[in-house]
Amino acid sequence: MASIEDRITAIEDKEEIRELTALYCHSVAAGEGKAIAALFCDDGSFMMNKRKTEGRAALDKFYGGIIENPPIPFIQNHVIDEYTPTEARGRCSVEIRMVQKGESVTAAGWYSDSYRKVDGKWRFAARDFKTFHMVPLSKGWA
Repeated sequence: MASIEDRITAIEDKEEIRELTALYCHSVAAGEGKAIAALFCDDGSFMMNKRKTEGRAALDKFYGGIIENPPIPFIQNHVIDEYTPTEARGRCSVEIRMVQKGESVTAAGWYSDSYRKVDGKWRFAARDFKTFHMVPLSKGWA
């Protein structure tokens, strides 16, 4: 059995990882592109619809483009599936509200994440967004 210190460290690390995803959502909703990219490791990546954005410069550019009309994500059901003191893997569900071409859009899906502790802070090593649906609100997802 792990020591009490190791168990407390694991609890603190997992809580920091959960806060990382919350900071991601708040930064996305505020359109703070640099702040979002800073939540990733320098060699981190974001994948959506088989399109991968990788590395600090690419992440800065990608997230810098969401300043106007940013999506508003709501995270839930966060589970950390694997954990070591320096790396972890997890997943969380997301609902997203956004406006595209003047129309309200709803989306739902999940993130499959890899995390890495860098200089004492947890960061996204990889974030893969998978959708259940992304449709105009007027059409619904049924």
